[in-house]
This record gives sequence, C-alpha cells and structure tokens, in this order.
Amino acid sequence: MTAGRATLLRDLAGRLGHGFEDLTLLDRALTHASLANESKATRRDNEPLEFLGDAVLGLAVTDLLHRRDPDGSEGAKSRARARLVSAASLAQRAQALGLPELLLLGRGEEKTGGRAKAALWADAYEAVIAAVYLDGGFVAAQRLVAAEFAGDLRVPVDASEDAKSLLQELLQGQGRPLPSYRVRSEEGPSHGRRFEVECRLDDDSVTTGEGPSKKVAQQEAARRALARLKQPRPLRSGAV
Repeated sequence: MTAGRATLLRDLAGRLGHGFEDLTLLDRALTHASLANESKATRRDNEPLEFLGDAVLGLAVTDLLHRRDPDGSEGAKSRARARLVSAASLAQRAQALGLPELLLLGRGEEKTGGRAKAALWADAYEAVIAAVYLDGGFVAAQRLVAAEFAGDLRVPVDASEDAKSLLQELLQGQGRPLPSYRVRSEEGPSHGRRFEVECRLDDDSVTTGEGPSKKVAQQEAARRALARLKQPRPLRSGAV
C-alpha cells in the first residue's frame, strides 16, 4: 500500500468514526475482484467481506429497529429493514462516504464504466462494514451503523410507513390533485448532507420535512401532511 493510498484510507476511517488497527482490512474492502484477478501479485478482493458485511449490517439494523419499537409488528420492521439495507440505500451511503472514488478496479472493469456502477458501491459499503467489524468487533460496527442510519430511523416504522403513497391515495379519494415536493435547502458536507423538502397540496406549501436524503425528507413532509389532513376541522361559526 502506498503512502498516498494509506492517507486516503485514514481520511475515510475518520469519516467512518473508526480508527483502524489494521488498515489493510479497509484497503481490501475497496478492492474489486477484477483487480485481484489481473494483479500478478497475490491480492485479496472484497467479495468475502461483502458476504460478512451483509450479515453484520442486517443484524445491526435489526437490533436498531427492535430497540426503537420492541413491541412493533414483525412485518413492519421487516419492510423497514429491507428498505434500509436495499442496494439503492447502500449505494447512496457509499457515495456520501466517497467510496466510489476509492475503489480499486481492474483495467477492464474501469474501461467498461465499473466505477459508475451503483451495485459495486453497495457491495463496497457492505465490505467496509465487515472491515470495521473484523477490526473493532460488533460494537464498533454497530456504532457505525447507528450513526449512518439514525436519520432514516426517524421515518415511522409501522404498517403505514410509506407516507407518500398513503397521502397520494387519500388525495385521490378526495378528488384532489396529487401532492408535489420541492427541495427548499440542501446543507452540510457530502458525507453528512441534510435536506429540507416541502410538500405542496393544491399549490400551497403545507408541511416540510428534513432528512439525510431527499427521499427521507419527502417521507417526513408527507407524514406531517397526512397528520394535518386527518386533524378534525373546526366548525364554522353558526354550524350545528
């Protein structure tokens, strides 16, 4: 490992909030099989770490969901876990941490646009979780997962967690136009972005929501709009 590579990996470790005893674990987590196959020297790729990281991540997220709502329905928590650990979710988190730029790819994979493949980003994210686990144990991995997923865990974990769909169905049933969403602000560094999104009904701004991604902020704004629409309306003066 070159001195320059080591510096980049230590910077990543800082963003992860974990000081590595063995930095080669993090290097391996970001080494794609295409490079290992092309390398003349013996080089270990990240595929075994992906497998381990998937299991560690699943357990850590399940633990977070259970602690947040111990008596909640199994189905709702299963759906929430599937959403949180989906490839799209992991790829987004990998991009925020700067993993795509740190991936080591073979020449062939690089030429065919491998660095832009979200699937590789998600795989690398799982491998990084495994690297933290192997280096610092489950407590270290759990701490990282808790920090990474804290914002998304603010979205309600119940049978009606898809607030955007519920809001759309409610408005359609009332014969009203569908809601629209607009980003009002986007702040913070790339690895700690915060979005504020407004939900508009009938061309009026009704509620706002915040979150680490546009999707989470939209869900929060929709949840608040639903709560407002379900509030009993005050009777007009003279009404019986």
